[in-house]
Amino acid sequence: MFEKHCQICGVDVDKKSTSKRFGKYFCSEDHAQQYVAKREEEERLMEEERRRNPRRGGCC
Repeated sequence: MFEKHCQICGVDVDKKSTSKRFGKYFCSEDHAQQYVAKREEEERLMEEERRRNPRRGGCC
């Protein structure tokens, strides 16, 4: 049986009438867009951190 929850609010979602992004389910298109915006911000912050502290090779 399909049981999924919205990644933003936790409400149960129906596979047939739900939005899906990055393999995750959402109760509405608005919550899907919120998740996308949050993920883009996290990726931007990680890239910024990589630029400030580049790894110089080696194992550590």
